[in-house]
Amino acid sequence: MNNSFINIIQWKKIIYFVFILFLFKFCFLYGYGFKTTLSFFDLGLLSIASALLLASGYITSFIIRKQHKKTRLNLKKIKKLSFLLTFIGVLAGILLSFKIERPFNGILFIICPIIVHFYIKSNIKKTFISNIVTAFLKPFALLTLLWFDCPIDLTHDQWTLFYNLQLITIAYIIISFFSNIVIEIIFDLININEDNQNKQNTLPILLGRKRARNISLLLSIICCFFLFSIALAFYDSTFIFATLMLLGIIPDLYFIYYLMKASEVKDYQKLIKISYFNFFLALLSIPLIAYHFKHVIY
Repeated sequence: MNNSFINIIQWKKIIYFVFILFLFKFCFLYGYGFKTTLSFFDLGLLSIASALLLASGYITSFIIRKQHKKTRLNLKKIKKLSFLLTFIGVLAGILLSFKIERPFNGILFIICPIIVHFYIKSNIKKTFISNIVTAFLKPFALLTLLWFDCPIDLTHDQWTLFYNLQLITIAYIIISFFSNIVIEIIFDLININEDNQNKQNTLPILLGRKRARNISLLLSIICCFFLFSIALAFYDSTFIFATLMLLGIIPDLYFIYYLMKASEVKDYQKLIKISYFNFFLALLSIPLIAYHFKHVIY
């Protein structure tokens, strides 16, 4: 039961979500000579609240999908646990909001679980919209961090620095969002037969394999072009330009090349592996760029 429950809450995604919060906090909001709203303890509270609400959302999704099917798990007990996780998550979020003297931020922790609950109940089947929502979860972590962790009393030079750091962070958010949509489409291409049997409304089922692949290809090209534009914006910094090219653009071009040739399930499965490696390279670029900002540029 424990293993099944751990799978239900999708612990890997939750750990990744929290890891991203701390990574960007340490790399782009800490060590630059200015203070921000959140201490690392405050960030811990934000992470706990977010993790609990995410886990509760995954449990709610599982309960709704399995309520008319046989399962080894006691759905009533799991439902109670979901409510408890939501309550603690909301409480932790409100506590954080009052601690940092921004009480209205606590409304976010009340509204989000309500929206998630009604969304899950009204969208039982897989659709392209559900792919977009799923793809937005990881970038949402960074948006939450930017909203909560504002700088305090910046000088003019520090505002210029913070603007550049925000530019890079927003670039990662946009690229992550588009990349995640592409991955969701590829997963749907892999599972098209199973989804068709379960009468799901995924993009490959509605438009066909070829059109779905072409849409994912178009999104990948847009993402790569956007990343190249960011690299050009930092053309004066050879290190940042080279880092974005080597760890971002070149791996993306390889992914696009292989996606253009993909036609069978094994090809799309290989694309998933390539995407994981590209995500690793993207994560590796974050501390490298941050180190250059902290110890070379400023």
